[in-house]
Amino acid sequence: MFLLAAAIISGLLLTGNLLVMNDIFHNSYILNFFSLTVNLENHTQVQTLLPLAIILVSVPVMCLVSIFIFKNRKLQMRFTMVSLLLAVGSFLLAALYIIMLGKKIELTYVWQIKTAFPLLAAILCWLAYRGIQKDEEKVRSLDRLR
Repeated sequence: MFLLAAAIISGLLLTGNLLVMNDIFHNSYILNFFSLTVNLENHTQVQTLLPLAIILVSVPVMCLVSIFIFKNRKLQMRFTMVSLLLAVGSFLLAALYIIMLGKKIELTYVWQIKTAFPLLAAILCWLAYRGIQKDEEKVRSLDRLR
């Protein structure tokens, strides 16, 4: 259940804007999952953020793969842990892009609710990992009793 929720939340990051920033000249800087778009007085500049896009696409894929390998709990735990690390990494990478841009230009931030989605997905992946680990411990304890 937690993995499905993490996959849905991570999938929502692939649509719309993650963060909107404005400078003192009222130029908008829009961060979405694939690019940073800058509207400079009717001129649009785009910087593609390929590492962020790859990580944001891989998180829901890893969560969905983890759901379907339920028969191999050890592998499922590894996939869940990788998806947790990727979710935290996506948050840190997006923060790095924002900080690097903020050092160059004085910005005001218009926070979106989607900004917290990577952390929420990481928490859900951690809860899923804990649940899978408890199931594995339960199966091991039942095997000792036989």
